[in-house]
Amino acid sequence: MIVDLQRPEAYPPPPPSRVELVTTHISWVLLTDHEAWKLKRPVDYGFLDYTTPELRRFFCHEEVRLNRRLAPDVYLGVVPVRKSGAHSFAADGPIVDYAVRMRRLSESVSAEALLRRGALTHDHVARLASTLARFYERSRETPAFGSLELARRNMAENFDQVRPCIGRFVPKATFDDAEQRQTAFLESRAANFRERVERKRIREGHGDLRLEHVYFESPDPVIIDGIEFNERFRMLDAASDVAFLAMEFEARSRPDLAAWFLTQFASASNDFDLYSVVDFYLAYRAWVRGKIACFLALDPATPREKVRRKEEEARRLFELGTRFLADRAAGALLVVGGLTGAGKSTVAEALSIATGYPVISSDRTRKHLAGIPSMERAPDEAYSPAFSRRTFEELFRRAAVVMRSGRGVILDATFRSRELRARARDLAARLGRQFLFVEAKCDDATLHGRLRARSGGPSVSDADVRILERVRREFEPVAEFGEAEYALVDTAQPLDGVVAAIARRVRELES
Repeated sequence: MIVDLQRPEAYPPPPPSRVELVTTHISWVLLTDHEAWKLKRPVDYGFLDYTTPELRRFFCHEEVRLNRRLAPDVYLGVVPVRKSGAHSFAADGPIVDYAVRMRRLSESVSAEALLRRGALTHDHVARLASTLARFYERSRETPAFGSLELARRNMAENFDQVRPCIGRFVPKATFDDAEQRQTAFLESRAANFRERVERKRIREGHGDLRLEHVYFESPDPVIIDGIEFNERFRMLDAASDVAFLAMEFEARSRPDLAAWFLTQFASASNDFDLYSVVDFYLAYRAWVRGKIACFLALDPATPREKVRRKEEEARRLFELGTRFLADRAAGALLVVGGLTGAGKSTVAEALSIATGYPVISSDRTRKHLAGIPSMERAPDEAYSPAFSRRTFEELFRRAAVVMRSGRGVILDATFRSRELRARARDLAARLGRQFLFVEAKCDDATLHGRLRARSGGPSVSDADVRILERVRREFEPVAEFGEAEYALVDTAQPLDGVVAAIARRVRELES
């Protein structure tokens, strides 16, 4: 069948100029000039069963239905394979199989290709994080799939399927160490996994978020190839889904993009609690991909050169999976404060890129607590003293969650009172972390110009000149910190050098 379908005449008119076959462990993909025709291989891996035409037909329709959520104009439908002499998509005859027909996307705009040629930017990654945050927000809740028992089952299945590969693909010491670390994490963080269910973070997601499945052909990225064959793999904690992509960045020696992706997703989804469980999912996902590399290396249909590549890939991924649960250098607590309009958020974002620390913004936190989108103006009651106290309680709670994962964190707020600044410093001390207060300042003309520009459109900050003057009256000068805990930034000047200097100080604090 696959030989027949590599003939251009097997396709509807006008026939393609060429047909290229790509084989994966579960699919045959036939690439024509402008389309992709995807057939399911008749395999049974335990977690996946495509062994009958009826099953393949059902899962083809499921693939189209589910993937239209993130790629609505890519999945064109399900088409039959007919056999009248030769197998064909174009001729009459009995139906013998089924394929998913897709619009072919340009490989040059895939995240994989962009990363490979050094063209994948922080803006690309931020847009992807925002797209995914919106996706999970509207996806249906599936709390039954968030149990600790299911996490244990998925983990055990992974190790059981890799166990026969000990020796050839993974040293026994690495296997045993990884199994022990993942098991210990699940047991020690059981309460965190239960909290994920209570916070409604278990959703019908994608299940296979990889760089090669993300395309930037428009401002909103297109994401294809979500899992249809096993609902247990796509109904999951959103943290598990995004960890797959973060792991891929790490595997390609881009920990900076991995950290930035997680920070942007946490901010866009108001889900900083993901940091309480994400290291387990990073390790789990590395072992999933290592396992798939083993499957391909053991497949008799895999060419010899690809077998060698997959053997090496499996070894690297198994080792990476172990490192995710190793002790990390304890990150610091950075506070970026100052007057309204002083450029705090700009400084905080630049420091986030430079350090990998997530930014927790009082503006975003306040609006989340008020139940309104971040770009809409909050009602006056959201700025009452009581609501502000609630906002900072949540700000500090989120910061503690991040720091307990071993990471550093950046708090972005005016921090106009000494009492609030002392609470931030005390939090760092309580968790055994270094502390640095970064004060953003600029001249009045710059302050007023920024606030006027901000008033012309939607903004996370609701501040205007009236609020600036109130904050100025209430702001208690920052005089309580010594040189080791304080940095002043003039945001009217170019920030690159200043931010780089602060990032160097942060690295010294970590060492």
